[in-house]
Amino acid sequence: MLTTKIFSLSIIITVVLITGVVKAQVVYEPVYNKDIYRFLEHLNLKGIIDFKSEIKPLPRSLIAQKLIDAELKRSLLTKVEQDELSFYGKEYFDEINSLSGIIIRESELEYLEKGKPDRFRFFRYVDSDFSFYADPILGCKISNRYEKNALHRWNGARGFGYWGKHFGFSFDFRDNYESGKHIDDIKSMVPETGINILKRGKNSIEYSEVRASITFSWQGGGFTFGKDFINWGSGRGGQIILSSKAPSFPFIRLDLNPVEWLRFSYIHGWLHSGVIDSSTIRTTLVPGRESYSDVDKFIAAHLISFDITRDFTFSLGESVVYSRKIEPIYLIPVMFFRLADHYLGKEDSNTGSNAQVFADASYRFTSLRSKAYSTLFIDELSISNILKGINHSAIGYTIGLETAEPLLANSSLTIEYTKISPFVYMNSDDAELYTNHGYQLGHWIGSNADQIFILYSQRIIRGLILQLTFEHIRKGQTEEPEQQYQLPYPPFLYGSKRFETNFSFDISYQIIHNLFAGVRYQYSDITDAEASRTPAFMEGKKHSVFTVLYYGL
Repeated sequence: MLTTKIFSLSIIITVVLITGVVKAQVVYEPVYNKDIYRFLEHLNLKGIIDFKSEIKPLPRSLIAQKLIDAELKRSLLTKVEQDELSFYGKEYFDEINSLSGIIIRESELEYLEKGKPDRFRFFRYVDSDFSFYADPILGCKISNRYEKNALHRWNGARGFGYWGKHFGFSFDFRDNYESGKHIDDIKSMVPETGINILKRGKNSIEYSEVRASITFSWQGGGFTFGKDFINWGSGRGGQIILSSKAPSFPFIRLDLNPVEWLRFSYIHGWLHSGVIDSSTIRTTLVPGRESYSDVDKFIAAHLISFDITRDFTFSLGESVVYSRKIEPIYLIPVMFFRLADHYLGKEDSNTGSNAQVFADASYRFTSLRSKAYSTLFIDELSISNILKGINHSAIGYTIGLETAEPLLANSSLTIEYTKISPFVYMNSDDAELYTNHGYQLGHWIGSNADQIFILYSQRIIRGLILQLTFEHIRKGQTEEPEQQYQLPYPPFLYGSKRFETNFSFDISYQIIHNLFAGVRYQYSDITDAEASRTPAFMEGKKHSVFTVLYYGL
């Protein structure tokens, strides 16, 4: 363990020593701030800016730069887009000033006022060397969920800032309370992030969420130690590589952008296995309250992206989930993880790790204001068995097409299909599943399933967005682990089947910065032949209505 700690420390020291002296602080914009990402992606479809989004979250400084790029082409924007651009310019006011070379002569302290950015914030402090921003988080959602009343309320705080030439930091924490007869305390077959329940009452649950990070950055790169969501790969209905389905996990992250056409990202994360380590079980002073620890579980992953042309981006990467102890070989960002697994493993043993490879590609048709994209995720693939006509592959893929203004100005249309074969995200070792806290790290539909996803989005005025969503999901039975070792693999969608059709109508309005209101209607039709997989109250034809008001992202 001492050797591992020394090795890890040496990586951090090396990263610090090789950096330059250029001011390049980084704070990542959370992936759940979908409004700004959707706005920039829309401008990208129209060819107004170049915006690469196969990796999220992205730095606020990069988003500010894209807003500057859009401002230079303001005349090409619609009136609504111009209003949105001005609105977001106030949110990223200080980052835009920094990129523009504006020097702060005197400190600025503002609270409970708009201040210089003309954007209301609870607290803002900026000087030539340090800045700090903070806002509370308050929200309430009242719904008639699956035809029963429900309440979800949450509170917390979010803050971020910059220090010196290289450091950025952020934090976000919130407590959640849900009550009602039809509470989904599993959150398994839904796109919402999974939870770890802290307290359960009669028709109520309580749980918390926390994210935080500190980043040391330089011109062309950054090193982050944090706990947050990481999204890799294309997809509106979900991402099959890394998504926000599982609870966020702590990680170290290295990002490099040495030239304009190449980006490299590496993470090493600490996951929650949920598997008891029997060697740690011991009695305590209270009879019947034994103490124990879970088996340690980790993930290492890297992704390299090439801009082949201005419109064509191709990314290639791999990941490995392993357990028991940190392996220094997986702390090498440019290591080939599958070959490292071979190095660590032994013949005819079950000591290997759970490795995956994946690719992502997108091509923008600027003249058509459209983008085609696809992601491929390979968990298991045997070419020799395929050549013999034996099905021995566990792969998933997403293909999609997104277009701007197909019918009306300020609109977009996405059509997407995702298919995930049996045994994707699985492993014979339950401590090395592609999961965190029991939720898959990839697409929320899971393995042995597919999804048709259609989304139409319409910006009506600044901040007011209407969305129509349709999706149809098919899912076969939950696979048995031993079936992974029986050839050939069973066919796609084998066993007891689940069918789900959803249609939703959403209206959301960002009244002022960070103050949101929304209404949603959802029709769902679910049938499931597998017992206990789907909560009974979800099955059948159901209508749900949600109203929400919240401050803070």
